[in-house]
Amino acid sequence: MTTSGPPYGDGDADARVLVQVTSVASTAEQVEWMADKVRTALLARVSGAYANIIAITGYVVIDRELDKEEGMSVSGGVYSYVQRYVLTVTTLSS
Repeated sequence: MTTSGPPYGDGDADARVLVQVTSVASTAEQVEWMADKVRTALLARVSGAYANIIAITGYVVIDRELDKEEGMSVSGGVYSYVQRYVLTVTTLSS
């Protein structure tokens, strides 16, 4: 078995990166559809692996999760849906 990244004892090696996605639309149905698409794009798995790769130069994403979902709100006839995700990343070994 091979591994990548820094030594296991390196406490500064892994990081949690917060990513917020705000979907905006003119109807409730549209904004919920967009939020579903975002959730699927970030969290869907195929054969145990994530369906979509998130590429960050110099790092590898080792985990991802939905951290907070504020849901839908409306202001002035504009609907929005806020989702916050946590990406756990580690450095690539050189």
